[in-house]
Amino acid sequence: MSPPDRSAVEASLAETDSPSRGLGDRSGEPAAAHRPAPGGSLLPREHGAYAAVAFPLITALALGGPTAVQLLWIVGCVAVFLAHEPLLIILGERGRRSRTALGARARKAVRILAALAIATGGLGWWVAPPAARVALILPLALGALLLRLILIHRERSLPGEVLASVTLSSVVVPIALAGGVSLRAATIAGAIWCAVSGLATLTVRATIARAKQATHHRRLSHQTIAFSAAATLAAFLLTLAKLLPALAAAAILPVVLLAVTFSILHVHPRHLRTMGWSLVGSNVITLVALLVGLR
Repeated sequence: MSPPDRSAVEASLAETDSPSRGLGDRSGEPAAAHRPAPGGSLLPREHGAYAAVAFPLITALALGGPTAVQLLWIVGCVAVFLAHEPLLIILGERGRRSRTALGARARKAVRILAALAIATGGLGWWVAPPAARVALILPLALGALLLRLILIHRERSLPGEVLASVTLSSVVVPIALAGGVSLRAATIAGAIWCAVSGLATLTVRATIARAKQATHHRRLSHQTIAFSAAATLAAFLLTLAKLLPALAAAAILPVVLLAVTFSILHVHPRHLRTMGWSLVGSNVITLVALLVGLR
């Protein structure tokens, strides 16, 4: 996770927190969702997503040797990632002014990027090894669920954000397999990154909820600590069972330590950028631990 965008953080702090918000009710969405995209940009505005997609892709490439299938699927992943912001503009998530001013460009961008993703993904699937083909079903299925949440305007809910982070992380499995990585190593890398990204998402959500004095901020903090404990215990038990290399198991510890620390301490909104950079640093340590532990 990268440093949170300041405007997004401020808008998120202004978001209402009615627990009765329905699937079609957008009254509780952040104000940023209704503002025009700054500078008319079609690039993704959620900075954390860049890190969420970059680290798993780097892991998949570094664990094995680069192959044509890997490169094709990486291009497809980047195309889908870049199509996210134009899709939000088309759906009105960035406000009426953005949809009016950028709608035509956004529709064109979505068509081009979708065609690119389908072409590169399909060609890669055609020449990919059987194990990689089967593994590709996971991110595709998660992506379909995420698209459903986007279409009903629930992507910014906690389940939506966790699903988005896990979907981005799950691509490491098929791409690593396409590079000749063993099924065991690819699965471990995918599981670690899914846990890390999910925990980072919970941590940020809990921190923002506490800053807003939301009624559910304690519950989110407790969920973050519980998830941290469960992930650490699972890694420890799998290591004892010799199913997980010790260094690979330790790869989850940096984000766990940060998650627990931020859940206990009161982080002021002005320090959220520092918090974001701390999470990036923990991801770098996780990446190095995985590359060393799985080779």
